[in-house]
Order: sequence, then C-alpha cells, then structure tokens
Amino acid sequence: MSRPRKNIMLGTAGHVDHGKTALVKLLTGCDTDRLAAEKQRGLTIELGFAPCRMGDERIVGIVDVPGHVDFIRNMVAGAHGIDVVILIIAADDGVMPQTREHLDILTLMGVKHGLVALTKTDLVADERLDAVIGDVRRFLIGTFLEGAAVCPVSNVTGNGFDEFFLALNEEVSACREHEISGLFRLWIERSFNIRGFGTVLSGIPGSGTVKVGDKLQLLPDGLTGRVRGLQVYGADAEIGRAGECVAINLADIDADKIARGKVLIEQDAFEMVSMVEADLRILEHVPRGLGDNAEVHLHIGTADVMAHAAILDGKNIAPGASSLVQLRLVRPLGIAAGDRFAIRASAAGLAAGRITTIGGGRILDTSNIRLRRNRPWTIAALSARRDALDCLPEWCAVHLTEAGTALDIETLSRRAQRRTEPVEAAIAELKEKGIVLETTGDSLVHRDVVDQATRDITEALEAFHESNSTRAGIVPAELMGKVQTDHPVVELALSQLIENEKVVSNGAVVALAGRGEQLSAEDRLLYRRITEVLLEAGLTPPLPADLIESLHTSEDRFEAITRLLSDHEAVIRLDRKVVMHADAVEQARKTVMELFAHKSSFETVEFRDKLGVSRKYAVPLLDYFDTIGLTVRSGSRRTPGAEAKKHL
Repeated sequence: MSRPRKNIMLGTAGHVDHGKTALVKLLTGCDTDRLAAEKQRGLTIELGFAPCRMGDERIVGIVDVPGHVDFIRNMVAGAHGIDVVILIIAADDGVMPQTREHLDILTLMGVKHGLVALTKTDLVADERLDAVIGDVRRFLIGTFLEGAAVCPVSNVTGNGFDEFFLALNEEVSACREHEISGLFRLWIERSFNIRGFGTVLSGIPGSGTVKVGDKLQLLPDGLTGRVRGLQVYGADAEIGRAGECVAINLADIDADKIARGKVLIEQDAFEMVSMVEADLRILEHVPRGLGDNAEVHLHIGTADVMAHAAILDGKNIAPGASSLVQLRLVRPLGIAAGDRFAIRASAAGLAAGRITTIGGGRILDTSNIRLRRNRPWTIAALSARRDALDCLPEWCAVHLTEAGTALDIETLSRRAQRRTEPVEAAIAELKEKGIVLETTGDSLVHRDVVDQATRDITEALEAFHESNSTRAGIVPAELMGKVQTDHPVVELALSQLIENEKVVSNGAVVALAGRGEQLSAEDRLLYRRITEVLLEAGLTPPLPADLIESLHTSEDRFEAITRLLSDHEAVIRLDRKVVMHADAVEQARKTVMELFAHKSSFETVEFRDKLGVSRKYAVPLLDYFDTIGLTVRSGSRRTPGAEAKKHL
C-alpha cells in the first residue's frame, strides 16, 4: 500500500559547505549527492531529490540545491518548484554572500513558507551561537522569513533535531498543496536511458497531473510519447501531481532528445514562445536600475536563456521597483502564464564583473508578438492579468474580457490553460455574481463586453435616427453590421435594452425609446393612401411607377414612405418592381403550405394557378419565400424550407 503524499516540495538553500546535504540525509536517510564529482568535492553540483516522511506519516519531496556560486543556475532551476524552504546557515560562518542571493532567488520564485536551520552548532560556543541567531534574525527583516523559526541543529550530534523537525512539520502543515487544475506541464530536470525500460526523465510538474497511458508532447521538438510507467520519489505511483518529483518512463522518444530546459506537456496544451510579458521587480540592493532593452540571463523552470527586457511602462526600473516588461528571448521556450523567473546581470549589463541575480518576477502573458511601449491598453490588460493569476474565477473573467466576444467553455478552458471541470465551477460563481452572462448556444461573455456592446448599439441607433427621420428604426441585421462585436453578444445586449425599455421593437425594426419616424402631415397622408391602395389591390398590386403617378408624389418620397411601411411590416417589397401588402403575402404563404400539405413539391405554374395570379406576381412571391426559408428552389420546383418544415 502506497504511503500518503502531500504534493508540496521542500527545498534547501544556503552557502556552500553549510551542511545542506548532510541535513537532508539526516531528514530522509538519502544521500542526494549522486555524482562522483559531488562526493569527491564535497559540494552539490546538480539538484538532488528525496522523499521526506513528516510527523503525520505523509510524504513530501525535498530538493537539495547547489550553494556554490559557480552552480547558481542549477539552484535557480531547483527553486522553481519549492514551496517550503529550509534556509541553512552554518553557525561558524553566519550569513554569507550566497545566503543573500539564495534568499533573493527564493523570494522572486514566490516561496512564502520556510524556516532557518542553523547548522554546525557543535563547532561554536554558546555565546557565538546567540550572536549568530541575532545576526540571522536581523538579516531576515523585510523578507518572507521574517519571524520564521531559527533552529540550531547539529548534523553530527543530532542536537536540536527534534525541535527543528517539529518546526518543519508546522511549516509543512501551514503550506497549501499545489493547485492541480491546470494542464500538465513539466520542466525537465534530467533524462537517461535504463536498459529494459528505455527513456526515463524526471522533474517537478508545475501544473496538472500525469497518469500511466497519457500521451505527452516534448517542446520544442514536438515529439509525442506515451507514459509507460510512473514513479514519485522512487516508488511506483498511479498518478504524479504538480509539486511532486516524478520520474516518467516515456515510450516513443529517445533519451538523447530530452534535456534540461525542455518541457513535457499535455499534447497541444502549450506553445513555444520567444516573447513574453512579465511583472519584473529589481532587487533593492543592486547598485543601479535596469535600463530599457537591457540584456539579461533569464532563468525560468529548468531553462536559462539570454533575453532583452523591453520596459513597457517607462524607461528604466529603479532598485526595489517593479515594472511591466516584455522579455524577448534569443530562442523560444515552453513558457506559460504564471511561471516565476529570475534574471541575472551579464558582465556588460547592470552589475559589471561577476554575474549576479538582480531581479525576477512572474510571467503574465505569452503573446509572442513584439509589443509597443507605453500603450495604456496594454498596461491595463497586463495589470488585470497580474491581479487575477492566483484566482481561477478572476483568471477566467480576464480571458473573457480580453476575448471581447462570447466563448464556449472548451475554448475558454484552453485559453485559461485549465481543465474544463474547474473552469465550469469558476464560471458558475461568476454567473451567480452577474459577472458572466450566457448568450444563445450556451456561450459565455463577460458583463463588461455586453455593456460595451450596449453603448455601441445606443450610439449606432442615435446616428441612425439623426440620418433617417422617416424611418421607424433599423433592421436588426443592419444594426449588427454597425456594431463591432459578434452577433450573439449584440443579440444579448439588444434584448437587455429592449427588456429595460431603452429600445423598442417596431415591427421588423428596432429604435431608441421615444425616437422613430418624424412625419409631416403630408407624409402621414401619403402613408395612409399607399396602405389603402395596396390593401385593396391584394395579390395584384400596381407597379411603383403607377402608384407614384396616381398618388401625385415624387419617387424619393414614395421610396421613403414605402421603406417606413416595410419597417412597420405593413408592406413587403418583393423585388424592385413589386410592393405588396403584408396581408396579401400572408395569403400567398398559406397557399404554399396548402400545396405542401398535399405533395412534397410543386411547380411554379401550380402555385400561380392555385393563387390565381400571373407569373409577374407568382415568381417574386416564390423568390421572397426562398429568401425567408419557407421554400427551396430546385429548377422550376419548390420543396419545403426550414420554416415550412416547422409546420408540416
């Protein structure tokens, strides 16, 4: 029976030779120095992983990261998965330069929990120990470890270990487990080939879960492979989760294709990008600020790459300040929104001399498009993403706002890079608050998008009324073309305006409440006379030219009033020459339905004879019925259209 696990990762950090690996061995019984060079030199070069059994018998992972300045890039690679840190400081040395840099990196990587293990206490007197404890507490002021437990412990004698272990358990209990609702993605730490098993790779998934049988994709190569076997902390497992160190036996991809810095993902869930937007903070104690487009070493996941930092909302970033930037990479990586990163200065950059950590932050977007600087809409959109990253409902709301239209749940989940089930739960919460609305077809739209469509509709109607004083309103289809939003959103916004009595429906058209046609007495008389003539004429109306002559009016006035009658659905213009009263058209429609009631199709001549009119009227009527879906033309025959089928 497998032991219960809590999917969080412990991590050690501290100066070289301060006893990190020895403490891990004391905690776990495992020697995380696995390379011969590490054992020979007595320092950790690569990342070492081990399972750690806590007081409640649950297993958590622990990663031992390098402390030596020459291997700081490996320390950054390990820090990306740490939830609880054990900052190790030797009592005989105290706080050292790498201690500060490690703490900076952990802060930039978003670590919130931890404690201090004050090692090598067997080498110092009590007075020295008290002084070092005081120094450490002062050093931690203003950091996420301010107020954290400082635990003296000897890796040699074991003195203080029980108190340290108790404090560690408290930190682990206070730390929430990793969120696993995201799509699976793992920055590869190492890979190798095992005879009889094939390719094996390991790392800490940053999001999602993985199971035996899953089909995964390797970026940047695009190769796909199947999970043949799975281990978590060296034990066979049914599932590997974000926040655990997993080893994956992967079929169909050779081990020599896999290397640190590459990414293993759920198939087609993420893309390679070379331009990403981020919230970047420069550390307080660096010598000077970061200039626009400065070249930096970007450390993200287990990858490191050169990049230029284009500042989007200013010209430089002062020490201790933050700014929105676009990181332009020299080669693409499998980065995703939410990833934390650190940047280190090149020799020609911020800190001349040795390369050192100068700042870091969090990825907000992966546009892969070169953005222009100082654009308010860009700053607003990225700021909204920054504020929403850690709250799934808000994150979904941001994506709906950015879309500017309605999205189905699958499309929204893909954009948010989450599974459908948690997104559905988040949307239910947003619906309850009225933040997200449903359009026809169960698509989802943000309330702000509908509000904008409402404003656009109102402006379009205002402009229409100003230019069309003799019109009752605008046909909805025409209105759709004047509003730069998808039709389902416009329909929803329009229905809300009608429901709130801000817009009224006048027959076939819509208009702002209190607006519409503004007719003179002469136009009202013409309106009435055209209606009377066409009603009396029935299925054989006079041609427009004859009507214009008999009513002693102009063509322009006749067209304006006829269009108004069409708006009110009193008359229907069948074509350029035939305008017919709506009652006559309805009579013809009933004739069509009578014919379909007796046979599956009919000829034009049958309709003509049944109606008792000439082809001059029969053909325009049938053409009109084709356009509204009552009939479907096939040569000289008509078959039932969608509208007719509803009633047959």
